[in-house]
Amino acid sequence: MTSLVKVLGEIQSLYTSTQGTARNQVWYILAAVVMSTLNRAQDIPTVYKTATQSIQQEEEKVQVMMRLREGIFKTFAIVGYPRVINSLQALQADAPKEILAQLPTQPIRSESTWHDITQQRERGNQLFDAIYERHSERVREHMYHAYPDLGQTAIHHLYGPILSEASIISAKETSLIMVAGLMVQDVPAQLKGHRYGALNLGNQQEDLKRVENLVDLLSRYYSITQ
Repeated sequence: MTSLVKVLGEIQSLYTSTQGTARNQVWYILAAVVMSTLNRAQDIPTVYKTATQSIQQEEEKVQVMMRLREGIFKTFAIVGYPRVINSLQALQADAPKEILAQLPTQPIRSESTWHDITQQRERGNQLFDAIYERHSERVREHMYHAYPDLGQTAIHHLYGPILSEASIISAKETSLIMVAGLMVQDVPAQLKGHRYGALNLGNQQEDLKRVENLVDLLSRYYSITQ
């Protein structure tokens, strides 16, 4: 059986020719996102080890860890909290102590004032509109029609505070996280919308093709039929 390390090496080779340092790479985030979605939390520490094995500077290793944590956290919007909890706890439990000691100890999302919250919601609306473009109002209406709380929660609790936060992972990268997580679920309507959204946020068709290849490699490793 092919080892996970070998599969991750194949995934890494899809990306490293087009991206620079680890802070600019997205492959390890997407690999962890797929694992989190598939409830393979125990394998996520291997992603961190593979991504940092050739990194000498500790600061860059910290950045990889921060990006992994944030990428996994953002999948809450499409896979729910239980799998995100399992994945983040598995990553934390196996992380080097010297790296953990340098991670932020306070949330990066501030909700201490009403101004913070209204800013988040405005940011969420802007991201929603950027993803769905001319279809955004129709998508909103469909969610509100299905259940008003569904539409409200999408902006107030998902797009606002979770997905639109871009201090660690950009909107462009976040759109690929959504695509990767949706590709391994049987949700074609949502995947279609977010594929277009990824293009609207600046990704190219070749970026989506790389995500497809990444998902295919991990799905075959886990013997999951797409």
